[in-house]
Parts: sequence; C-alpha cells; structure tokens
Amino acid sequence: MKLARITKPLRSVQVHFMLPGDLNGTLERYAQYYEHIHGEPVDTRALIPQILRAFLEADREFQSWSRSADNQPRRGPAPPSSNGTAKTRQ
Repeated sequence: MKLARITKPLRSVQVHFMLPGDLNGTLERYAQYYEHIHGEPVDTRALIPQILRAFLEADREFQSWSRSADNQPRRGPAPPSSNGTAKTRQ
C-alpha cells in the first residue's frame, strides 16, 4: 500500500520564554524580510515555530540520530540526583 499508516498528530503545547533584545530585533527584521519577499506581513510569534521546524528539519545530524534512536528501546527519564535536580544522560 502506498498510503502510510495514519497516526494521531502530537498534542500542541504552549511555550513561554523571554527573547534577548538582540534576538528579538533580529526576529523583527526577519518578519520585515518575510513581508518583503512574500508581500504580506507576518506576526513574529507566527514565525518562531516555523523557524524552529525549518532548523530541526535542516539539521542532518539530528535527523540521522533521530532515525537511529527510533529503532532503539526508549529509556525512561533520568533519576533525580541527590540535590533534587534531574541528571542528564548522554
């Protein structure tokens, strides 16, 4: 069959964070560039998920790792350290 199995989309999440002033300025200039190229304005908040998606899709090393990690058994979250913070696994 040429049609892949239809999967349920992942749940969207809302993320709140602060952008440093210089990065915010760059994002605003990128929105102006977007308007220059496409002829319509765009809210900078709408650009963030698209830029993040493009970055992740363009990272070939991540894509390779992700494909190989999909074939590996999943490990649970790292146990908390003695000081109450989570340890990172490598």
